[in-house]
Amino acid sequence: MTASDLSRLDVEFKTLDGSTLRGWLFTATKNGPAMIMSPGFNMPMDATLPDLAKWFQEHGINCLLYDPRGIGTSDGEPRNDIDARLQAEDLHDAVTWLKESPWVDETKIALWGLCFGGNVTLAAAAFDKRIAAMISIAPLIDSTGLPERRQPILELAMHDRVTRLAGGKPMYLPYINEDGSIPNGLQMPAEMMPALARLGIEVENRISVQTYYRALSWNILNIVHNISPTPAMMVTPELDVSCPAKDQLECYDHMKEPKELDILKGKGHLDWIFGDVEVILQRQLDFLKRRMVF
Repeated sequence: MTASDLSRLDVEFKTLDGSTLRGWLFTATKNGPAMIMSPGFNMPMDATLPDLAKWFQEHGINCLLYDPRGIGTSDGEPRNDIDARLQAEDLHDAVTWLKESPWVDETKIALWGLCFGGNVTLAAAAFDKRIAAMISIAPLIDSTGLPERRQPILELAMHDRVTRLAGGKPMYLPYINEDGSIPNGLQMPAEMMPALARLGIEVENRISVQTYYRALSWNILNIVHNISPTPAMMVTPELDVSCPAKDQLECYDHMKEPKELDILKGKGHLDWIFGDVEVILQRQLDFLKRRMVF
């Protein structure tokens, strides 16, 4: 397969609530294996994922990327209003759409998610047994934040509800502050937003207050045992502090067989993408080939 044989199609599909989600289908092999790739928290599909999708495409896997609801080109109001449960349900609808594509063997559809997308991928796989395999990379496990931030967030969320019922607009907070902190007290790399800007990737630096309200009641550990018997792979950067490696390993312990763990020695949350990334992706490809048999 040469680069000239490969293409990227603009696609869209409907969700159960009538929203239209828009993205790209990286086509590889007619009636071949496919994978739906989910980006990180508040991220559009073109943040990091396209180059990874091209790699899998070159190795025979059709890859679907799309902007999550409320982000980028996809429908959804309020904008930048993140709901893990709804995003997991949207993955169900993405699977339904992909199953009808002439490019795809409907028995060989995998999910792949990074950071928050890894959390949503775990949730979707726990309920949708049409999925043949799943890979969760550096997943955010605990999104509740620091205990001392709980009450201030709840107060803002209640004020936001009162204001919106009176006809006001949704309340937003910065996604990432200049020091890398986020409103619920968790920490991201301080250089992340400037780096994305240098790469020309547009990420709105705002998050709805209701996003953090919902996060307080979302616990992926309650459902990951239901992923089995779907084969699952967790990829954990050893030095991840943004989505702490210890939380990822605890989640992996909650999961049942069949499962595989790939610890990226000496790597942080996102720096594994640079350097020996092909070695890391090859291990994921090997997992998919073993588990989906292609």
